[in-house]
Amino acid sequence: METFTTKEFGSMAVIVMAATVLALAVVISATAIEASGSGFLSLTLTLCGAVLSGINGFGRRTAKADSPGDRSRRGPQSSVALQS
Repeated sequence: METFTTKEFGSMAVIVMAATVLALAVVISATAIEASGSGFLSLTLTLCGAVLSGINGFGRRTAKADSPGDRSRRGPQSSVALQS
């Protein structure tokens, strides 16, 4: 297992801090929505967000790997980039 570099550790620290702030913002806004009596609005927005996120996920496709037989018929491929 590789060791963490300082750059990776810094990135993780920033992600943890941002996640904490965003989670706190969600809790505060949910409390404010419930206090104002707009529970139905909160439920509606949550469900619409979940549906849109699901629709967005349908567009993602995984890349298909080339079969080994296709490469061997074409011959060896050069991986060297020529500079002009």
